[in-house]
Amino acid sequence: MKHVCLISVFALVLSACGNSSDVDAVESPTAETRMEAAGIDQAPSIPSSMDADGKVLITVERLVPESAACLVMMSVVNGTDETVNAGLFAFNVTGNGETAGANMFPQTTEAGAVKTAQIVLPGSDCDNAKQIEGGQLNCSLVDSGESCMDVTELRDGIVDFTAND
Repeated sequence: MKHVCLISVFALVLSACGNSSDVDAVESPTAETRMEAAGIDQAPSIPSSMDADGKVLITVERLVPESAACLVMMSVVNGTDETVNAGLFAFNVTGNGETAGANMFPQTTEAGAVKTAQIVLPGSDCDNAKQIEGGQLNCSLVDSGESCMDVTELRDGIVDFTAND
């Protein structure tokens, strides 16, 4: 399993360093792409139960087990008045003694909206994904390019989650 994780991390790094056409072919469709295909015009709004007023939150929504991978569904919740690009780089997904590295590339998220990304953990079983640890948050305002790191947080720092369909 350790060799599979190392090979998977190496493959992800190679695909991230390739040209944009290679990356586009590897990335899974976003919630926005699925909404466009379904003819839905607006992004999902922030649930009222989530305190995101004036904040940009990175959250784990759920895990989706696939035959050869585990999909980690992560969201950017934008509670600010401006469109942002936000993501989480170089984090670890750990559990059952296993660790896999991953990246959530920046998601462009409009004010008051939620943008969900699929992070693919190739060769990983969702039973081995128990928490997200570490990582480097990234956030900038789309219009000005200024940082919005002062209002950005990984919800709960270390996020515990369980697989669901």
